[in-house]
Amino acid sequence: MADIKLTYFNGRGRAETARLVLAYAGAKYEDERITGEQLAALKSTLAYGQLPKLEFKGEALYQSVSIARFLAREFGIAGSSNLERAQSDEVVDAITDIQNAIYGAFFEKDEAIKEEKMKKVTGETIPSSLANLEKNLVKRGGQFFVGDSFTWAELHLLQLVDILVGMKNEKAMEATPKLANLMARTKEIPNIKQYLEDRPASEF
Repeated sequence: MADIKLTYFNGRGRAETARLVLAYAGAKYEDERITGEQLAALKSTLAYGQLPKLEFKGEALYQSVSIARFLAREFGIAGSSNLERAQSDEVVDAITDIQNAIYGAFFEKDEAIKEEKMKKVTGETIPSSLANLEKNLVKRGGQFFVGDSFTWAELHLLQLVDILVGMKNEKAMEATPKLANLMARTKEIPNIKQYLEDRPASEF
């Protein structure tokens, strides 16, 4: 039995950053992918009634960003000082804000409201937020979000780019060439490249 088990749906969604961290580290883990019906049966056993769930050496952790942050710390890509850890967390939070805006629009049930929300997200939120991330990247040297150190912030952005591709909005990166270059370099990291080639295909 693996010391690490990650439980989520058969999609990238909220668990993908954790999977990318595990892939980067070359860690062996059980990637449990369940259906909505299986979640209904599990719901009462989950601390907050939702996924993802990480089981790590007998302990359970919940909340997607907390899980990914823990794994990043465990495998040495969370930053090497309190300041670097705060800088990587800052970027992760900014990326999560974009992702939450996308999900909030995409899962809107009222079609008219959804159309308006999607228009705002694609026309305003995504471009302005990526521009801010680009400025931050340049301010810190242009290579990585935390100076000359690769951190989980790069992997969190990579899973956001996957979402943009799924939305047919990958051109959003054209206005941020430094971010685009960073993502191209991240995708060429051997363990990440292998993971991206091997992972199950999914819309989100």
